[in-house]
Amino acid sequence: MKTIDHNFGENILIYEGAIVPESSQIGPFSIIYPGVEFEENVKIGSSCIIGKKPTTGSNQTKLLEFTETLRIRKNTIICDQVIIYTGCNIGEDCYLADKAFIRENVNIERNVVIGTAVTVSFNAHIGSGTKIMTGTNIGGKMKIGQNCFIGAHVCSVNDNNPRLNTSRSEHQAAIIEDNVVIGSNVTILPHLLIRKGITVAAGSVVSKNLTEENQLYFGIPAKIKNKNL
Repeated sequence: MKTIDHNFGENILIYEGAIVPESSQIGPFSIIYPGVEFEENVKIGSSCIIGKKPTTGSNQTKLLEFTETLRIRKNTIICDQVIIYTGCNIGEDCYLADKAFIRENVNIERNVVIGTAVTVSFNAHIGSGTKIMTGTNIGGKMKIGQNCFIGAHVCSVNDNNPRLNTSRSEHQAAIIEDNVVIGSNVTILPHLLIRKGITVAAGSVVSKNLTEENQLYFGIPAKIKNKNL
């Protein structure tokens, strides 16, 4: 691959096939791969890797549907040491904190905050206005609605039987509807639904569908709070 000449500073690699407007800001030691498209006023911190292709092999198969275009919309801020794989769409006015890790084909709508060292796995979708705090893991194909709050160190997974070596297309993390609040250190098992407006208390384990909208769930496993207590 060939790099292009630019005026963004030293120790920055931008490869041919990337679209980077002059209004962009890019920190030192960052790499912008082919197929990346920035809109106006995108800010990239130092030591970022934008548009990385996943490495595949016998123990890590690629997705069946895959695109090599990555779009970052206007006024979005990407902080230091962030890695974003190809195929993603990052909406306008988003904020990705240091060391965020975004896998392939992730769709992030506008005005989303991704905290420090958050991992968002393949094919996940995050609705507008949602905030995800430090150290959280968003499982593959997870769907999160609008205006949700996901606390620090939440762990969501997309496979209950990792030793079966099933196809990635069969893996499905939880579906979370709009206006849900997930407390810190919650564990969310795969193939579940959390209805809109629900709050899950810190430290809980979600092992089944939570279907009573606008209610508080807590405990291991998470159950609805008894209003008489």
